Amino acid sequence: MWLIGLASPPYANRMNDDSPPDRRRRSLTNVGGDTETAGDADPARALAYALEVAPSSDDEDDPARDHVHGFHSYPARMHPVTAGRLVDSFCKPGGRVFDPFCGSGTVLVEAMLHGRRAVGGDLNPLAVLLARRKTAPRTEAEAEHLVQQAAACAEFADARRKARAGASRHFPTEDMELFEPHVLLELDSLRVAVFNRTHDPAFPDLQLVLSSILVKLSKKRGDTAAAGITAVKRTAAGFPAKLFARKAEELARRLGAFTRRLPSPTPEVIVANADATAREPSPGPVDAVITSPPYAATYDYSAQHALRLRWLAMDGDEFVKREFGSRAAYRRRSADEARVAWCGELGRFLATMHPLLPADGPLVMVVADSAVWGTALRADEIVAEVSRKHGFTPVARASQPRPHFHGPTMKAFQERPRHEHAILLKKGEIQREAPPKAAPPKPASPAPTGWSRAKPVQPVKMPPMSRPFKPRGKPKA
Repeated sequence: MWLIGLASPPYANRMNDDSPPDRRRRSLTNVGGDTETAGDADPARALAYALEVAPSSDDEDDPARDHVHGFHSYPARMHPVTAGRLVDSFCKPGGRVFDPFCGSGTVLVEAMLHGRRAVGGDLNPLAVLLARRKTAPRTEAEAEHLVQQAAACAEFADARRKARAGASRHFPTEDMELFEPHVLLELDSLRVAVFNRTHDPAFPDLQLVLSSILVKLSKKRGDTAAAGITAVKRTAAGFPAKLFARKAEELARRLGAFTRRLPSPTPEVIVANADATAREPSPGPVDAVITSPPYAATYDYSAQHALRLRWLAMDGDEFVKREFGSRAAYRRRSADEARVAWCGELGRFLATMHPLLPADGPLVMVVADSAVWGTALRADEIVAEVSRKHGFTPVARASQPRPHFHGPTMKAFQERPRHEHAILLKKGEIQREAPPKAAPPKPASPAPTGWSRAKPVQPVKMPPMSRPFKPRGKPKA
């Protein structure tokens, strides 16, 4: 049972109430608001403090855009301030933090900056690339090498443009619809230059730079824009190559800023392409799980990242087949079926996390309410219900109201707003259901004293065949 209250200072860090609402949609989860708390008081206040961050902005000094956090968009990533505060509150210094839905690596980066070892996993190969490159410290020489290689790639693309060189491959229809023809050719030349450097140490960083400019140069309005929604763009010839070189310089600067902030010795980090609901590969024992699983029926990450996966030659088949909580999968279900499916996905995830944690080990989830066919799926209620069945105890939560942008399911939150929750679970014993008691043996039937007269069985008359039966085919030897 949750006991509800309001977070109070010093945990409040709200924007001025007189300030106009910020209607810009960000790739971050947090947008502020009053915070409700429930459960044990101290951890509930810590959860509320983690959520109480100002909405993000385009300012370079915004914490959400600081150092590597500001490079490359990723929908619905956890706010870095929230991640850092959760790490500080729920993982001991020097401990090992696991984020099984690591996305672009926000929790991993903050864990390293706060002196914790970090382990991350994700089914999305693009997320794995992002998390690995953003958590890898660089020397000045390595950063300079990246910039030089990016400049060489840009020069190669520019030379092909001026020579009016044709495409290096056949483009799928999706790409021809998403890009202006000259932009498509320049991006193709950049891709050729990048993949000519597969054995160069800078290759994965160059992949990341290429990925970071694809949506910006396309006709898509953004990462989460629906298919078919395009914007009119007029891109100057030569701009894609210049943008590529500039983004590489930006990445080098951001990596340098991140590296300089790391404690000494540098905390260990491991990132794997792994399913959070499968026990293998196992990250081994961890001190805390801090994560934000995909919200049920909210995003189709595999569809949103299809463009980047295609251009980076990444195999996303397993990601598509096993994506957690995808909107496309839930669209085919009724509201009742969706709740059952969401409970099943959460249950498999929690069952996988349980053996990794020590006794009373914390699992912190940042997760939001969602909706299917006009019916709300209240995440805090469902997580509390499912966690008890898989060896966890709900300890505390903090919740903030969130806007809901999906038109077809707006009515689900007319009476009670949609909320995002930070939920603390602690590992306990898995409650095993007691086996059913064996039924008492039935008393022996009394010996029969006589037999009832059975009716004679009447023979059944078969109608005569109209012609003799002949077997089909040759008889077996």
